[in-house]
Amino acid sequence: MKSFVTGVFFWCMMVTVLACQAVAQEQSGEAEKAPIDPKTTTRVTLGSSSGTPGTSLVVPIYFTPAQDLLVGRLKLDVNFVSANLKFSKLDAGIAAELGNVEMSTEVQVGENENGLETTTLSITASFPSGEPSEKGIPAGLLGYITLRIEEEGRPASITLRTSAEGSLLGSNEPLKDLRSFDATVDVLAPGTQPIVACFFFTH
Repeated sequence: MKSFVTGVFFWCMMVTVLACQAVAQEQSGEAEKAPIDPKTTTRVTLGSSSGTPGTSLVVPIYFTPAQDLLVGRLKLDVNFVSANLKFSKLDAGIAAELGNVEMSTEVQVGENENGLETTTLSITASFPSGEPSEKGIPAGLLGYITLRIEEEGRPASITLRTSAEGSLLGSNEPLKDLRSFDATVDVLAPGTQPIVACFFFTH
């Protein structure tokens, strides 16, 4: 009986130690992530989406400036493997339309280290020359990227990798704390129901 109690006690101690290690690792991982302060951090977020071969899908671009920050220009680079996922067009979102913001894009096709075709979209949000703004680029949906999945596309999860830069309104001073967040496009098997594009506003 004594040996049984001793065994149970030892087992409980081991479980407790492992649980503490897991919590410590989780806290360490969270600490490695740079903190986001809504008062100082400006964010550009893409919404993830999905579709089946032969269809088009929409990836929204959401912009959240830091508190009281006036942004005059924003550039977002989006890079992805484009062997089976092609860029179709860029449309202005409601925030760009209401804020008189011009949305433009440049497309560059290349190859990655594995020899796969890649596409880089350089998307710029700015105000028309000669039409200065007093409010800066507004928060909200800046635009929509339309992508087309090729007919021969196979099921896969494609990462849209982002990087961003920008400047303050009325100057060329760069934004100090600007974060951009990646998204994924899931290519589903033919005949399956695509997931409606979703937004990640929690960044």
